[in-house]
Amino acid sequence: MYRILLCSLFCINNLYVFASDSLLLSNPGPFLVNSLTESTGIRNGPNYNGSTIFFPENTSGLLSSIVLVPGFMNNELTIQNWGTFLASHGIITMTIGTNSLTDSEYERRDALLDAIISLKEENTRFTSPLFLKLDTNKIAVGGFSKGGGGAQLAAKQLSEIEAVVALYPWIENPDYDELNHQAPVIIISGQIDLIAPPLLHADIHYDYTPDSTPKLIFEVFGASHDAISGPYAGAQEVGKKVLSWLKTFLVKDTSYCLYLLDNPFVSSKYNTNLSCDNLTSTKNINHQKITSKVFDIMGRKTSIEKNKMMFIEEKGLMKKYFIID
Repeated sequence: MYRILLCSLFCINNLYVFASDSLLLSNPGPFLVNSLTESTGIRNGPNYNGSTIFFPENTSGLLSSIVLVPGFMNNELTIQNWGTFLASHGIITMTIGTNSLTDSEYERRDALLDAIISLKEENTRFTSPLFLKLDTNKIAVGGFSKGGGGAQLAAKQLSEIEAVVALYPWIENPDYDELNHQAPVIIISGQIDLIAPPLLHADIHYDYTPDSTPKLIFEVFGASHDAISGPYAGAQEVGKKVLSWLKTFLVKDTSYCLYLLDNPFVSSKYNTNLSCDNLTSTKNINHQKITSKVFDIMGRKTSIEKNKMMFIEEKGLMKKYFIID
């Protein structure tokens, strides 16, 4: 008899059936992606310059979303690979530019907060393909370098932010108060980052974020201050961890939580205060009586194994399970 963590159906606020070759954490994910720009009617906010909204097609129910801002001397294009990746997994993603490439982390904070206003307006703009499709209570923020710092600052200022993605974050001489917020934060850093050395930036972000706030830091072995690789960094483990963080705390699909506890082979440092105990439930299952097809995380047919995320076909639907003993 195995005991398993019973996970929710693989869905984006609705039941979603996927083929046996679909990948839980694949790049891209199972949804086709479309996009909107300001030329199609998105509000042009005064605190940022230009925006693109990437959204999944053929979904039902309300969708979660995230706003991302680039780093110092970087334009919007440098973070748009996150837009296509996250949207393909059912998370609406808005990428923005800054009024100046040299904007400070505080100006990037203001850009994110302004962009949230624009994103929410899409939910009420009758001609938008996102009309009445956004869950305006499930919005996250993120960014690269000073953009990552700005995302942390935005969470401090706006308590309704559900999660933060701080990519190689930078804040000049951060203090405890600036990072004292309750939005669950995942921090990505590079082991040999000479622009934002982890000891002076990412590590401080992690240490200064309250222990009462769920937090995770993933230092990528051999990585520098890298904006371009995005979700592909660290043999794609960066994308998988960020997606799992957003699925857990933004989408509220807690079946991804256990994956966040797994230290990836490409990490030079990996710490978290995360506990999945209160996010998941357990039940017993007799593996000898399972007659349905079983698939692994890569969509390959397999048999029940311990300490693995498995997919079991039940009445034409795939359910996720994590076998724990």
